[in-house]
Amino acid sequence: MALRGLRLGLWVKYLAGLRLAPFVPTPHHVAKAMLRLADVKSSDFVVDLGCGDARLLISAAKHHGAKGYGVEMDGELFKEAVRAIGKEGLSHMISVHQKDAMDAELHMASVVTLYLSDAGNAKILPKLQHQLPPNGRVVSFCWPFKGINPLRVERVDGIAVYLYDFNRLNNNTHI
Repeated sequence: MALRGLRLGLWVKYLAGLRLAPFVPTPHHVAKAMLRLADVKSSDFVVDLGCGDARLLISAAKHHGAKGYGVEMDGELFKEAVRAIGKEGLSHMISVHQKDAMDAELHMASVVTLYLSDAGNAKILPKLQHQLPPNGRVVSFCWPFKGINPLRVERVDGIAVYLYDFNRLNNNTHI
């Protein structure tokens, strides 16, 4: 049923200000494009903030050999992520934690992936600036960081995917 996939309760929590974004799954081909834009390699550590069912992390591990970590606040989505990672046999490469993205550790990330919202990106930006290591990259689907120039922008199905270089984010390079 189409309405079940929308997870209306998560939309209500988002609208009430309790989440950085509603849950809208990143299409598989968009996840692949995000990882390609970030030039993910096996030496990278990918952190997905709001990982949902972990599809982006699974793609990073399967297609790029990258290890990763995801956070997901919603209990049902967290369980789906754990099941999906186990089903793919990738538990040795990917871990997920049930917590708010604002509580995630980013010090080890070389790539951070986001599909949040305009307000969610604004809220997470100081954390990225403070915690991401030098040469860290941030890839955001659909929503840019207002006032900051992306390193590159690609379109997938007409929707923008933004790549930001951490050094530029940390130096507050503005438009």
